[in-house]
Amino acid sequence: MARVVVTGPAAADVAAILDYLTANAGRLIAAKYAEAFDAAYDQLAAFPRIGPTRPALGLQARIWIVPPYFMAYDYADDTVTVLRVLHGKRDITGDLIGRR
Repeated sequence: MARVVVTGPAAADVAAILDYLTANAGRLIAAKYAEAFDAAYDQLAAFPRIGPTRPALGLQARIWIVPPYFMAYDYADDTVTVLRVLHGKRDITGDLIGRR
């Protein structure tokens, strides 16, 4: 099982998403997404190569979807590093996830 590291920007993304959902959709919906993000971390730990590669975002970059959000992550040396968690409608670039 791979180790999962959530970067500061990714943790801030999740916190902002959950705050937004709490304010606009309610605590139950926010709690549902909190559980979904935790389940995604567990899934990435068990199957770190599960997400498709995204070379435009970086050499080791992959993504995993928690609809409508996606997690940009790297997998190397038995460690999954979650770089960002963003809404799927965003224009995603290497700059946005801290690359280039």
